[in-house]
Amino acid sequence: MKNTIFKPVEVISYFCNLEMKVLRFRKDNTVYKVSEVVSKWKVHEGERIITHFTVICREQNIVCELAFCHNDFKWEFIQYENLD
Repeated sequence: MKNTIFKPVEVISYFCNLEMKVLRFRKDNTVYKVSEVVSKWKVHEGERIITHFTVICREQNIVCELAFCHNDFKWEFIQYENLD
């Protein structure tokens, strides 16, 4: 992806059958509706466990990567790219 920013974001998600479902997030006062979760993977950084999600937001025409830290329950917007 082209644009890397590593910025904290607010995310609305829920758990269903022990899986996290990402619905939408807010970055810079814009709400992004997640149309599709393309992939997800876990990374262990010492004692920290971080789950990364690649999501598509069709209304904003972007694909982006979000990360959730299981230790402190914080979300981070990692990077994005236009779908064009």
